Amino acid sequence: MKSLLIAFLVSLLTITSGVMDARGFVYAGRAWPGGALDWTAVGQSLLAFLAGISLYIGAVRFMQAMGLNAVALQSGIWFVATAIGIAALDGTVAQWTRAQQGVALAVMVGLAWLISTAQEAH
Repeated sequence: MKSLLIAFLVSLLTITSGVMDARGFVYAGRAWPGGALDWTAVGQSLLAFLAGISLYIGAVRFMQAMGLNAVALQSGIWFVATAIGIAALDGTVAQWTRAQQGVALAVMVGLAWLISTAQEAH
């Protein structure tokens, strides 16, 4: 039961961290409209990144409790969550060709496979 709770916390914190970092990336992409710096977008980006890294540090605590100590694996899980968050928040993925969407999906599946199989090797 305890390991299920820890897995839930890792998932919740990592996904929330990824979504906050995704928001940071989206706001950063809006920081220079027309070549002029938009301080509101800059502030929103920085706050989102601050929240994201704070949540990620908490997630790492629980990842280590699960025995997931490899930094590459920890960051790989965050990367997948962040990439999905950017795709969902930005909305431009719907404008990609089917081939581009397929490659993106294959990359995500590949990362998930690397994360799960590399953990088994430790």
